[in-house]
Amino acid sequence: MLKSMIKRKSVITLAACCLIGSLAGCAHEEGLVVSEADMPPPEALYERLTTDAAPGKSLIGILHVVASLPGERYTFKIAAAAKRPDCLRMEDLSVIGLPDFMLTVKGDEIRMFLPRSGEFLVGTESSEHVRRVFPPAVRPLDLVALLYGQPPGIFGAKSLKGSIDQNRFRLDVYARGAWAQSLWVDPATGRLAKVEIADGHGKTAYRALLHDFVEMGTLTVPARIEIETEGMATVRLSIRNTDMEIVSRDDDPDFFLLKPPEGITPRLSK
Repeated sequence: MLKSMIKRKSVITLAACCLIGSLAGCAHEEGLVVSEADMPPPEALYERLTTDAAPGKSLIGILHVVASLPGERYTFKIAAAAKRPDCLRMEDLSVIGLPDFMLTVKGDEIRMFLPRSGEFLVGTESSEHVRRVFPPAVRPLDLVALLYGQPPGIFGAKSLKGSIDQNRFRLDVYARGAWAQSLWVDPATGRLAKVEIADGHGKTAYRALLHDFVEMGTLTVPARIEIETEGMATVRLSIRNTDMEIVSRDDDPDFFLLKPPEGITPRLSK
C-alpha cells in the first residue's frame, strides 16, 4: 500500500512538473512575440549591422571546415585572417607537409600560391583556381563579412524594407530595384542570425546561419557559420572559427598581399 501511494504521488508530481514546465515554455515563447512596433527603422538597423566596431583591426582564427557535396564529404583546417571591408588571408593546415594553398584577397585582386606545384597565380573571384576553394555562389569578400557576423556588402544605392518574420526582424535589401539579400536579426541581441543572398536572376544563391556568438572587446562574432548553396550542385559548409583574436597588422603592410617566393614568376589565372 505504501509503495503504491508513493508511486502514485510520484506520478502526480511528475505530471505537475511537466505541466509547469509546459506552461513556462509557453510563457517563454509568448514572451518572444515581436510586433511591427518593436522594429527599429530599417536604415538604423542596417547601419547597426554593418558598422565597423574595430576599424583597422584584423580578426584571426583557425577555421574547421566540413564541406558536404552530393555523395562527398571533405574536412579542412585553415588558418584565416580577415579585415573589413575587403581583406582576407587563408592558409591550408589540413595536411602534413606542404599546404595545399595559400591565398590573399585585397580588394578585387586575389593571389594564390600552390606549394605542391610551385604555381603563383594572380586573378579575381571568378578565376578557376579561386572557385575551387570557394563554392560558386560565395564570394571571398562575403566570407570576410560573415566572419565578422555582418551581411555581405552591397555597393551603390540600395533601398530597405523592414518586417517581422517568426519573431525576428527581417530586412529585405534591394539594389538598383532588384532584390539583393534578406537579413534576419535576433531582436533580443541585435545580432545577425540568418542571411539569404540573391543570384543574378533574383533567386536565392545561398543562405547562411550564424551561431554561437563570442564577445571580443568591441566585437561580437559568430564561432559557427553554416552555409548552403542553391541550385543543381548544392554545397553545404559548416565553419567553426576557433582560437579567435583581434589584432593589428600595421607592422606588416603586405600581410594581405601575398608575395611570390624567390625564383617563381606569377601568372594570371583565368
